[in-house]
This record gives sequence, structure tokens and C-alpha cells, in this order.
Amino acid sequence: MSAVSPSSFVNLSSSLTVFSASMCDLHGELPPNIFRLPNLLDLDLQFNDIMVSFPMSNWSKSVESLTLSYTSISGKIPDSISELKNLKILDLSNCKLIGSIPSSLANLTELTRLDLSGNEFTGVLDFRVFSTLKNLQVLRLTVELNLDYNNMNYIFPELETLALSSCNLTQFPLFLKSSRKLGELDLSKNKISGRVPRWFWNLGKDTLFSLDISSNLIEGDIPQFPWKELAVVDLSDNLFQGPLPTPPLPIIFFSAGQNSFSGEIPSSFCKLSSLSYLLLANNNLSGSIPHCLGNLTLLSELDLGANKFEGTLLPLRNCASLEQLNVSYNKINDTFPKWLLEVPSLWSVDLQFNEFHGQIDPPTAPFLASTLGSFSIANNKFEGPLPIPPPTTLFYSIANNNFIGEISHLICNATELVVLDLSNNNLMGTLPECLMSFSKDLSVLNLRMNMIQGVIPGKIARDSKLRTLDFSWNRFEGTLPRSLLQCKSLEVLDLSNNRMEDTFPDWLETLPKLQVLVLRSNMFHGFVGSPRAARPFPELRIFDLSSNNFSGPLPVRYIMKLTTMMNRDQGRGKLQYMGGNGYQDSVMLTMKGLEIRLVKILTIFTSIDLSNNHFGGEIPMDIGSLKSLKGLNFSHNNLTGYIPPSTGNLTDLEWLDLSSNQFIGKIPRELADLTSLAFLNLSENRLIGPIPLGPQFNTFKSDSFVGNPGLCGFPLPETCKSGSRETPPLSILQENDTEHGGWFEWRAMLMGYGCGTVAGISLGYIVLDSRKLERIAGLFDGEGAKMRRKSRRNARRSYQR
Repeated sequence: MSAVSPSSFVNLSSSLTVFSASMCDLHGELPPNIFRLPNLLDLDLQFNDIMVSFPMSNWSKSVESLTLSYTSISGKIPDSISELKNLKILDLSNCKLIGSIPSSLANLTELTRLDLSGNEFTGVLDFRVFSTLKNLQVLRLTVELNLDYNNMNYIFPELETLALSSCNLTQFPLFLKSSRKLGELDLSKNKISGRVPRWFWNLGKDTLFSLDISSNLIEGDIPQFPWKELAVVDLSDNLFQGPLPTPPLPIIFFSAGQNSFSGEIPSSFCKLSSLSYLLLANNNLSGSIPHCLGNLTLLSELDLGANKFEGTLLPLRNCASLEQLNVSYNKINDTFPKWLLEVPSLWSVDLQFNEFHGQIDPPTAPFLASTLGSFSIANNKFEGPLPIPPPTTLFYSIANNNFIGEISHLICNATELVVLDLSNNNLMGTLPECLMSFSKDLSVLNLRMNMIQGVIPGKIARDSKLRTLDFSWNRFEGTLPRSLLQCKSLEVLDLSNNRMEDTFPDWLETLPKLQVLVLRSNMFHGFVGSPRAARPFPELRIFDLSSNNFSGPLPVRYIMKLTTMMNRDQGRGKLQYMGGNGYQDSVMLTMKGLEIRLVKILTIFTSIDLSNNHFGGEIPMDIGSLKSLKGLNFSHNNLTGYIPPSTGNLTDLEWLDLSSNQFIGKIPRELADLTSLAFLNLSENRLIGPIPLGPQFNTFKSDSFVGNPGLCGFPLPETCKSGSRETPPLSILQENDTEHGGWFEWRAMLMGYGCGTVAGISLGYIVLDSRKLERIAGLFDGEGAKMRRKSRRNARRSYQR
């Protein structure tokens, strides 16, 4: 019905009693007169893309059922809804409602079902609003609000379903004591703490079939469950401890993950013949997996990850219905369980971080199950040839094992792959030409830490969805293929520690989503020129060109256009990490003088590393505008001039390494005010004067300053002569910069004059002292005379100071 306009409903007959158009793909705005049809009893428009505006008055008095879930209702629930005196069912779940829940709902005394879940209500809700709803059978308030449930001594004798998820509850509601017909209870995602009260275990003994108290702060052990009809139990993400409780026989779904349960899985679990889902990850469970679990023929998902299980997986070989198996992060010592090859419904296998060993035989077609979608055996001790995933696989990780040999072209038959991680093995040879283009959905390709050689294949699909490309720590050579420009979704490109021999790939600057560019430890060479785009690398946050053969001036034009590093507030709030599709991005960087692998990359992390090259020139005064920068490393280059005082504006800076250059002058006093600075290396330069004192500077050892014969003061043994000033003098160039609105703007102005494009571009790269300024300015007649006079005035001022 997508072609039908809801505005046509304005002509509905006044005699209409039932109007049901759920899931009909309706679009547009619903006319409010539909709520005024005099004989309407039942209106059901759920799951449509329509805008609904409630009338402010004159509702139909006849309506008994109003179901508008998963539509878009503008604004708040009006108080006038209380005119629906005969209303029994009100379902406004997931409708983007805002504001407070109106107290006028108390007038709808005939209500049996009320669902306001999944909206954006705010404020404090007085639970007495519902005290008059004696006929209520279903109440769902899974919303982010504060629930005032003081003196909850109300009686809901007919209540069968109660969902108070995400309501900031701090204890179990006392009114539950009177609910003798309760069948479904959801108190998840609250702040309930302490032990489960005794009266709770008497709740709905013969009626309760679904219990969800997950994501709270509940502690203590749990006795045997008293409920006879319980089919769904979720205790996950709490503080429970002690032995694992055994649920009753009807159980279908049992989740107790992310607690502190200990001991072995009780043998009584083997009697749960109806069990389909058993989720026990992230506990302290130990021992062997019980053999009798293999008798659970209906078991569909088994999650035992992040425990202390030992032994083998042999007990599970009879689980013919198994679809998902997770035993990761345990101590299981076994060869590859070949019985997995015979499970016809198997979709997901996660064996990572155990002690599996041996070969997977045969490697070319190990899986008979054509349904396999996810396969992770990373961080084990498997060896032999690389196993090839079946064509249906979406996620495939065999990282951190001992697989050997070449990557077979047969891997390209897995055309549905989204994540392919073959990192940290002993793979060698060259890459099959198809590897960069075989899957239209490939998002992650990680070959890090192998011995693969040759050139990177240039065949890349035009609509490539590659997000992460990590070829670091291999033996790749040659140049970077320009076909990478097809990867408009690329966020991480890591080619570090290879033998790539190329100039700076400035054409990458147009990739709109690139956040991490690491080219360290290769043989890249030549100048890093000016960007071609107005906003190059618009999302770049990690820029690492270290340990190459780059030369020429410091690439100031690129550095000062890294706009993502200028917004200090970007990404603040809840911590987020780079990654997706079940894969976590990581990168190796030099941080605080050490090579460190970030196993997770925070989206607010920013760093620049241009160390161990042959860059020259000065650090720009505008460096202080990179306010979100965490790390800056320009060490082991040929940089000259003064350390700009504007580095004191880098208030988030945690490490700064300017060692082994030719910096002169004094250490800026402003650096001592950086409260986040945990690592500093200014050694092997030509700095002079006293070392500034400050809370962070006082923690640095002499290693941070050695090799500067003119430096004095703590922590060096050389004491300073009396009368020494701590404030470093500004160079004439820097004073000119201040007067002309900044170093970058001044050079841009200078480029506007003179003898054509070549001269202009050259001047844009070169950092000039005052004498060179005068010579060049002399080329520009009248403007040159003005500039000479100003330069001399500034020189006299500097001398007088």
C-alpha cells in the first residue's frame, strides 16, 4: 500500500468500527480526524512510516484499542487522551515520543494493556498514575526515565506482564507481592543492588515463564529456582556468585553470563531436554565440559567463553542442532574437533584464545556445513597449510597461529567474506591477484606479521567496501596501487615495516573517511609537498611517516590542515573504539619512547609521527591549534629554529619528542604548564638557558634534556647563573608572524607577489630568517621597502628586550 496516501483516510466512513493496516508500508501524514470517527473501536497502524498528530480534544469516545507502535508521533502524549474512557489497549511503543508521561492516563481505568516502551520520555514518573488501573494485565515502561516508586503498595491483581527496563530502579518493586498471575517480568537495565529479597522467590510460582533481571547490580548466590513453568531466564551482567543454579525442566533460554559464578557446570543441566540456548560466558566456571551436554539434542547456541574450562570438546559431538558455539578464552587443549565438520546447521564457531593445536585436515575444503558464516580460531597453536573457508563465510579469523605456505587462490571462492584476518602467522609467497576484489562486501583485510612478498595487487572493485587494510610487517615492495582510490570507505591503512619504495602518496588525501595512515619503516622518499585538496585527509587522526627517507621542508601545509586534530571536543563523552562487523582495529605506534600496539583505537586518539627522516625547517607557530593532539614526534630530523611557545596550547598532549634535531633558544615556559604531558624528550639539540619548573617538568629525568650543552637547572647537574630568564626570546621571524596574523597567513600573503608560480610555491615551503626575508622582499619594490623597514624595527625591539 505504499502508493496509498494516508491523507485519503480523511474520507473514511463515520460508521467504520475497525481499521487495521499494520505493516502496509504506508508513508506520509495521518489526518487527525481519524481519532474522531464516532464508531471506531479498533485502530491498528503499527509498523508504518507515517507521521501521527494527536488531536488536542474531541477524541472518539468509542475507541477500545489503539495500536500505533513503530510509527512517528510528533511531540508528547496530550492530556486529552484521557477522553478515551473505554480504552483497553494502548500501544505507543517505539514512537519517538518525548516529554513526560501524562498523569491523565490514570483516567483510563479500563486499560488492560499499556505499552509505552522504547520512547524518549524524560522527567520523573510518579507510579501512583497507574494505581487506578486495576484491570491492567500488561504494563511496559522500558524507557529512560526516573521512576518514583516510593510506597509502591498498590495492588495489580490482574497483572500478567511487567516490563520496567531502564527506569533507574534501585530495588525490587514491592507491589509485585500482590501480582499472583505474573507470567513475564523484565527489570533489566536498572540499578537494582543488593541480594534478591526472599519474597521474590514466591512470586508467581505457577505462572512465571519469563524472568529478565539482567544488567543490574544484584549480588549473592541463587537457590534452586522455585518456578515450575519457567522457560526464559536472563541473569546476565550482575554480581552473582557461588555455584551455578539449575533452572526447572521447561527451560528453553538460560543466560547467566558476566557474573562471578564458580565451580563446574552441574550435571543436573544435562536433564534440561528442552534447552536451546545456554549462555554462561564471562564467569569463573571451571573443570571439564560435562559429557552429558551432548545429549541436549535441541541445543542451538552454547556460549562458554571467558571461563576456565579445560579438557576437550569431544562431549559436544552429538549436539546435532548446534548453530553457534563459543568456547573462546578458556584453557581447552585439543586438536581441531573434526565432528564440527559434520554439524549441518553450524553457523558460528569461536575457538580463539585456547590451546588447540595440530593441523586442520583437509585444508582446501574442511567444512561440509554449507551454512558456516563465522569462524574464529585465532590465538591458538594450529599449524600446517592455511585452511580455506567455505563460500558462505562472512567472518574468518585464523590470526596468531603457526600456519605456513602461500595463500591459495581458492580463498577467493568465499565471495561473501566481510572480515578476513590472517595476521601473525608464517605465510609467505605472493598474494593472489584476486585477493583485493573477490568479495563485494569485504570490509577488513588483515595480513599483518607474515612473510608475504611482492607487490600489492592493483585489482580493486569500484564499489569496494574496504574499511581496514593492514599489510604491516611483511616484505611487500614496489609502489602503492592508485586503485586504492576506489576504497571510499577506507578508515585504516597500515603498510608499516615493509620494503615499499615510493614517493609520498598524496593522492590518498581525497579519501573521505581515512582516519589512520601508517607508512612507517619503509623506503618512501622525496618531498612531502603541498596538498592538492582544499581539505586534505578530512578525518585523519593518526599520521605516521616515521623511519623513511623523506626529505625537504617539514610538511607544514599538511599538518596545519588536519582539521580533525583541531577540535578538542570531538568524540568526547562515552568512549568509543574503531571497528565494526565484530572486528576491533589495532595499530602499532611509537608512544612515549616505546613501540606499543594499541589493541583498541579510541576514536578521540590523535598523533603525528614524522621522526627518523630528513625533514628540515622550523615548527610553525600555528602548531598550537592542534588542540586534540595526544602525541607529537618530530625526533631525528634536521629541524631548526625555536620551539614555538604555542606548543603550550596543546593541552591534551601526552608525549612530545623533539630530540636529535638542531633546535636553538630556550625551552618555552608554556610547556611546563601542560598537565597531561607524561613524556618529554628534547635531548640532542642546541637549547640553552634554564629548564622551566612545573608539576610535570619536575617529574622528568635528565635523559629528557641531555645533549644540550647550554641547558641548566633541575634535573641536570649544571646549575644556572643568577639572573637567567626562563622565557625564551622570540625570533624575528616569529615576531613578524605575530604582527601579520600568524606564520601560515604571512607566507600565503608573500606568495601573492613576485615572479610566477614556481617562485611562489618555493617560498611556501621555505622557513626564512630575517636576512633572507629582506633579500626576497627586495624583489618586490615598494612592498619590499615596507617589509625591510618593519624587519629592522622588529630587530631593534628584539635587541632592546
